[in-house]
Amino acid sequence: MNRIIFILFLFVSTQIASIDFPNFQLGEEAAKEEFKKGLTYKNLKKYSAAKERFQKAVSLKKDFHLARLELANNYFLLGEWEQSLEELEILSTQRKSDLLLQAKIESLRLNIAGGSSSLERIFFKTLDGDNFRGNRFRNPVDIAFDEDGFFYIAGFDTSNIIQFNANGEPVSNWKGSITKRLEKPVSIAYHKQKLYVCDFSKDEVLIFNLKGKLLSSIGGTGSIQGKFHGPAGITFDSSGNFYVSDSGNNRIQKFNPNGVFEFEWNGSDDAYLKNPAGIFVYQDKIYVVDKDNVRVLVFDFDGNLLSKITKQEWKRPRNIRILENEMYVTDELTGIWSYSLEMGEWKLLPRFRDKKSVYRVLNRPFAVNIDPTGSFYAVDYGKHRVDIFSQKNNLLSNLDLKIESIDTSEFPNIHIYTRLKNRAGKEIIGVDRLAFRVYENDNMTPLFSMAKKEKLNEKMNLAFVYENSETLAKSEGLLNDSLTPFFRSLTEWDTISLFRAGKDSNLIIPSTKSQKEILAKIRDSKKEDNYNFGKSAISALGQLTMNIGPRALVFLVASESKENHFLQYSKSRIVDFAKAHSIPIFVLSTSSSPAVKKSWIDITEPTNGKFIVLDGEGEERNLYSIFRSYLDYRYILSYKTDINPELIDRYIKLVVDVDYRGVKGKDLGGYFVPYEN
Repeated sequence: MNRIIFILFLFVSTQIASIDFPNFQLGEEAAKEEFKKGLTYKNLKKYSAAKERFQKAVSLKKDFHLARLELANNYFLLGEWEQSLEELEILSTQRKSDLLLQAKIESLRLNIAGGSSSLERIFFKTLDGDNFRGNRFRNPVDIAFDEDGFFYIAGFDTSNIIQFNANGEPVSNWKGSITKRLEKPVSIAYHKQKLYVCDFSKDEVLIFNLKGKLLSSIGGTGSIQGKFHGPAGITFDSSGNFYVSDSGNNRIQKFNPNGVFEFEWNGSDDAYLKNPAGIFVYQDKIYVVDKDNVRVLVFDFDGNLLSKITKQEWKRPRNIRILENEMYVTDELTGIWSYSLEMGEWKLLPRFRDKKSVYRVLNRPFAVNIDPTGSFYAVDYGKHRVDIFSQKNNLLSNLDLKIESIDTSEFPNIHIYTRLKNRAGKEIIGVDRLAFRVYENDNMTPLFSMAKKEKLNEKMNLAFVYENSETLAKSEGLLNDSLTPFFRSLTEWDTISLFRAGKDSNLIIPSTKSQKEILAKIRDSKKEDNYNFGKSAISALGQLTMNIGPRALVFLVASESKENHFLQYSKSRIVDFAKAHSIPIFVLSTSSSPAVKKSWIDITEPTNGKFIVLDGEGEERNLYSIFRSYLDYRYILSYKTDINPELIDRYIKLVVDVDYRGVKGKDLGGYFVPYEN
C-alpha cells in the first residue's frame, strides 16, 4: 500500500497539468478583476487584503477553481488553517482526480495535527567511505552539521574531513594546510561558521572555516594548562565557551570563545575521570563519557559533579549526544544506546535492516548525530561508513513546497519566494539550485538563480509587543539592565518595531534601535487593565511577514496570559500564523512565577520560541545571538522571463517543483504581466 501511495506522489510531483486560468463569460469580468487584485496583494505579501479579494472572486464565479486555490493558500499564510482545509476540500470534490490537491490536503491535515506523528526511522542509505573517489574516508569517527545543511565527516585513518552537501554528495576534502596537516582527527564540532577538530595525534584543536581553510589552532603536547595529551571530545555552551576532553591528562579543559584557557577539572571523590572521551553540553550540564571507568559523569559549568550514569551492559563507551530529548551513548562493542528523557527507557540498536531487509550489524559505532530534517546518522568506525535513517513518513510522501509570493517589481526579472518543509513540519535546508525546476506557462525555465543565504540573512527584524501595565512600567530598571547587552549588539541593518497591547493594539514605533525610546514608551503610556495581546500579535506578525532575514515576535510581559487577552484572535490562530512563516515567538518576563511561565509556553513552544525570565544575569545576556540563530531558510528563485512586456494584464502560470533525496514537492502560483514602471 505504501508503495502505491509513493508512486502516486511521484506522479503528482512530476506532472505539469494543474489548475488553469479559466475563460470568462459575459458578466464574469468582475470576478477576474477581484482575482487580479487579490493576486497583486498576495505577491506584495498583504495576505489579509488578498483574502478578501479572493473571497469576492469565488462568490462571483463559483467554478473559479484558481481563485479558490489562492484563497486556501492565503488562509494558510494567515494562520487560518481550518478555513484553508475547508476550501481545499471543496475544490477536491470538484476536481477528484487532482493529485496535487490531495497532497495539499494531506499536508495541511498533518500541519493541523501538529506534524507527522510517526517518529519511526527506517534505513535510507549508506555513505561508504571507500566509494568516494578523491573524497575517500576510512575509520570515520564523528559527524557535524552546519545551518546550511552541509555536513562534515572526520576520517581517522585517512586524516581528513569530508564536506558533504545536504543531498549526501561530497563537496570537498580537507587535510589542513601545507605546514599543519591533520593527523588523527577524532572529534569535531560546528560553531558559528567554523569547524573545530580535535586532532588526537597532534594534541591540538584545529579551527577551519567552511571552505576548508585552516584558521588557527590551540594546544600542543603537554600537561600544563591549555596543552593536551590526546584531545578526544569537544562541545560548546550557549555563550561560545568550549570544553575539551583531555583524555591522556584525565581532565576537562574550558576555553573562552577566543580560545583562551579558563580552568580545568578532573572530578572528585570516587568520580575521578579516567580517559574521558565524548563530551556534550545540554541544559546547563556537561555530560562526559568516562571511558575507562565505563560510565557517564554529569557536571555543572564549574566542574562540580552532579550525577553518574552507568549501564551494566556497556563495555567501551565512546561518545554521547543529546538530541531531540533523547540521550545517545555509542558503545564500540555493544552498539548505540538511546535513553528517552521523557519516558525514562533505554533502547539498544546493535543492528538494523537495510532496504533489502538484510540485517546489518554495527561494527564499532563511534558517534551519532541528527540533521535539521530529523534524519539520524550513525558513524561506524569499523565498517568505514555512515548509515542514514529517515523518518518513515518523510520517505513515503511529498515534501511540503509552498509559493509564498511572486515579486514582479523588476519585470522582466521575476523572484519567487518559496518555503520547503518535510512531513514533520521541519524546514528543509541546503537544497541545491539544481534540485528545483520552474515552469512558466508549462515551459521549463532553464536558467534561474537562487538567493544566497548570507545575503538573505543580513538584516534581522523583530516586533516587540509590550503589556501596557503599571507592573511592567515599574520594572524599567530591570528591563534596562536585562536588555542592554542585546541593544549593544544590534547592527545598522537590524530593526525593531514596537506595539502596545492595551484595550486595543497600536503600532507605537515602526522602526527603532533605541533602547531608551522603547523604555520611555513603556513607562509613559497611559496604563490599562486589559491587554489585547491577540490583535497586537496578529498585527506584529503581519508586519514581520513583509521582511526577509531572521524574524521573531517578542512579548514583554509582567503577568500571566489570560483568555480575555486573546478573545479577538486566539492563541492557536497566532501560533499557526507564526508557524506558516517560521517565525518564533518569545516571551520576556519580569516575573519568575511558574504560573506566568505556564500561561505562556503554549504560544512559545509550538513556534520553537522560548519563555525567558529577565533577571539581569541570566539567559537574556545571549538574546541577540538567540534571535539571530533563527535564520530565514526560504528559497528565492530568480529568472528573466521571455514573456512579451506588451502583454499587460495577461495571467502567467508558474509551477515550481523540487526533488530532494528522491522525494518530491510541487506548488502552483502565478502573476499578471505588470504595467511598465
